[in-house]
Amino acid sequence: MKLHSLKERALLVAPIRIILGLAWIAAAASRAGRGPSLLAGVSAALILVFIAFNDPRSRFIRSAEPQPAPPDADVAPRLEQALKAMLPSTVGVSVLAAIALFPQPILCAFLGGVSVGLGAAAALSGLLADPALYLDPATSTVYRR
Repeated sequence: MKLHSLKERALLVAPIRIILGLAWIAAAASRAGRGPSLLAGVSAALILVFIAFNDPRSRFIRSAEPQPAPPDADVAPRLEQALKAMLPSTVGVSVLAAIALFPQPILCAFLGGVSVGLGAAAALSGLLADPALYLDPATSTVYRR
């Protein structure tokens, strides 16, 4: 069984999401102008971070106590943790941004802002995460080591 550190996983994927988002905003700016692209990107990033940390549904979700980690569990390499954390959100947003770049560059900038917001939310979550918590991505079970 390969476990992923919740803290490390979030901190690894955050810069990838931010860099991809900034690249999409820059690509959109070259097609539609800097002002509208920056407005769309910054708006999307702020909205996403606000929603991520103020989701009213979280009051109704009961998180189970982490289970003790199995003694034979290994921690996945950092590259594997980062790549698995990118699926499906980061890859999906980037595919949609690529599709939107030529027909709707402002939508591409907005999606770039979504990626930046996902990265900022991941960075904040990673900084606040308990370093003793690990995730089994196959079952979504949280363990404590």
